[in-house]
Amino acid sequence: RRIDSMAKYAVVARGGAELYVRLPKPGYVENIWDHAAAYVILTEAGGNVTDTIGRPLDFSQGAELSPDVKGILASSGGDLHKELVRSYSLATASLS
Repeated sequence: RRIDSMAKYAVVARGGAELYVRLPKPGYVENIWDHAAAYVILTEAGGNVTDTIGRPLDFSQGAELSPDVKGILASSGGDLHKELVRSYSLATASLS
C-alpha cells in the first residue's frame, strides 16, 4: 500500500522509521506544498530534512523548490542525518 510524502515524514516524526529518502525522476522539480508542512512537523520533532547534498530546503523561491534539488533526505536527525548525506554522496560518486 502506498502513502504520500506527507505521511512518510509523519512516520519519521513519530519514530516509526528512522529515515525517508525521496529521489524523483531526473528533471522533476518539487512543489513546496508537498514538503513544507511536513518539514515543519519533522524538524519540530527533532528530525532533519535536507536536499541530497545536505543543504536545507529553501521554501522562499515560490511554488517550487530549486531545480538544483535532486532529491530529499529526511531523518530522525543528528548523526544519523550526517551519515545519510555522506552515504548518499558516496553511493552516487561510485555510480559516476
